[in-house]
Amino acid sequence: MKALYITLLFLVSTTVFSQELKHKPRKSETGLATYKMEDGTYVKVTYGRPKMRSDFDTKFGVSVPWRKLWRFGDDDATEITVSKDVTLGGQHLEAGTYSLYAIPDTAEWTLIVNKAQGAWGTYKYNEKEDVFRVKLPALNSFRIFQKFSIFLQEDPEGCNLVAIWQRISIVVPIRKPEEE
Repeated sequence: MKALYITLLFLVSTTVFSQELKHKPRKSETGLATYKMEDGTYVKVTYGRPKMRSDFDTKFGVSVPWRKLWRFGDDDATEITVSKDVTLGGQHLEAGTYSLYAIPDTAEWTLIVNKAQGAWGTYKYNEKEDVFRVKLPALNSFRIFQKFSIFLQEDPEGCNLVAIWQRISIVVPIRKPEEE
């Protein structure tokens, strides 16, 4: 009887434990953008890459609603890591890893830098963890991007984070902070 009880306890605890470890399957491929500035500052962005089904598929305003919080990609919340202090969109950002969220709109986006890490989507988003928010103009692209893409583009003063999907993009300047 004792052996049966121990075996049953083992099976139940193994089943419960294995269910806790299951992570939602990824719907999209993982994207990675990296850049090393002249002063040695390293910038890395990890994100999910949702895709359009066709050139006529409309994501913004539909599956990514206007004026509502978006995880800035797919699956896990997008994360940015900077090895040294920088300015991102004109705001001071200390070295470290942060989650990026966005509130897209037709003319202007709000990019949100948040302290929390490892979040799935926006389910556990906590506004109290925001480091800052920055407003950025929405730009139109001459070409359609089927997959959400983030690039770290070289700039004489640092780099630019360029996010683009469909025909809509934003550009976020990342710079070395001014010496005081």
